Amino acid sequence: MKKTLSIAALSTVLVFGMAAGAMATHLSGDSSDTVASAGTAKITIDGAIRQRGAINKASVVKDSAASSYYDGRIRLGIKAQVGSQASAYIQMETGQGDTHDYGWGNGSAAGLHMGGFKDTGSLLTPRQAWINYNASSFSVKVGHQLLALGNKVFFDHTGHGDDAIMAYTAIGDTHLAGILIKFDEQTKGDSTDDLDGYVAVATHKFNDNLDGGINWTYLKGGSSDPNAVSTGTAELAQGMSMSNVGINANYRQDNLSFLADTEFQFGDVSDTGTVTTKAKGWAVKLEAKMDLGTAKVGLLYGYGSGDDNATDNNNDNFINFLNNTNYDTILIGYRAAVPGQASKHTGLANLSEYQINVSTKTTCPITGKPLSIFASATYAQLNEEINTGATMEDKVGTEFDAIAKWSLAPGLFYKIEAGYLFTGNAWKTAATSDPDNLYFLRHRLEFRF
Repeated sequence: MKKTLSIAALSTVLVFGMAAGAMATHLSGDSSDTVASAGTAKITIDGAIRQRGAINKASVVKDSAASSYYDGRIRLGIKAQVGSQASAYIQMETGQGDTHDYGWGNGSAAGLHMGGFKDTGSLLTPRQAWINYNASSFSVKVGHQLLALGNKVFFDHTGHGDDAIMAYTAIGDTHLAGILIKFDEQTKGDSTDDLDGYVAVATHKFNDNLDGGINWTYLKGGSSDPNAVSTGTAELAQGMSMSNVGINANYRQDNLSFLADTEFQFGDVSDTGTVTTKAKGWAVKLEAKMDLGTAKVGLLYGYGSGDDNATDNNNDNFINFLNNTNYDTILIGYRAAVPGQASKHTGLANLSEYQINVSTKTTCPITGKPLSIFASATYAQLNEEINTGATMEDKVGTEFDAIAKWSLAPGLFYKIEAGYLFTGNAWKTAATSDPDNLYFLRHRLEFRF
């Protein structure tokens, strides 16, 4: 939801008004850089405030305790549009590093005397900061922007965004884009420790029922790039020259809809000069939904390859670049890392998932407000067994999830998320031969404007 303001009004309620005024007069502070007026400046602002509380049992250690907490998040955005060709957008949010939120009560002992002022983890940092230029036949978008490919099986950075240059155009029902993404810059001006992405995207709407696309991503790492990729063994991306090709399609017909996404990888995961590790990963995701009028019933299948031999020079584990958020499940791969993987957000890497889900939109009988409900049951297993320290295992377990969302007022909603995982033997370790089940419960109040 966005609110349009005059520049004069904005400057009275927002510190950003000074910047907005500069945009309106087209002055950079140096008279030699004055830009000719192209039209009236239009300023819009948007934002969101989110407050959450959660109980999280993400450790399989026998009889380990769950943790509980409250956190918050603030987002504030401002967009400037001058004429029809040029626009810019800045969106700030709380948190630093990999976190979006701040824990309630974060501060220092001094805060006990003065109130709950926030520590450095709650400073506003850029989530988006880009300039967009629309030429006659193509457009260019430069800066920090939210990016994703296909159906978000391989690449999804819509959480924090990436520094990128994107050129895009449309030819009828075909959309084309080329993107240069700076994944990492260890030392400014030193290209030997960078990780860069070069992306080509083509999508096409075939008719009202069918659309699809293909994308190619080439990842190039410097000779001394120290960054790890999601291979399960945290293998270095040093000298990476890897490609990922994704093909996706979406089909709708009457009360049926289908989604398909296939990804395959080739090239080098790393090249140290003496040892070269080849990329051999691949993944597929399929989903079908049937609209029954009062509810939708869906079936989902996902598969991502795993490494069958840790001692050879092939990396068969499907590599991906995803947000730390829930995709198909709340616990598996989000609140708890998939057994054998290096982090919590490795998607379908060495994982098969089989899910049945149901969703509905109705009216809450108590509040009389719109209510949406989603529930799912997911069985997951590893595609390649891992050594748990006790035995070789592949059973991840069965997870049950439920999400309910109430629309309380325009812009305001309340949401509850709950998940319970009956853990399989893949969670075993030498210290815990009988792993605990996992669970997660969180509620959220959020206002967006």
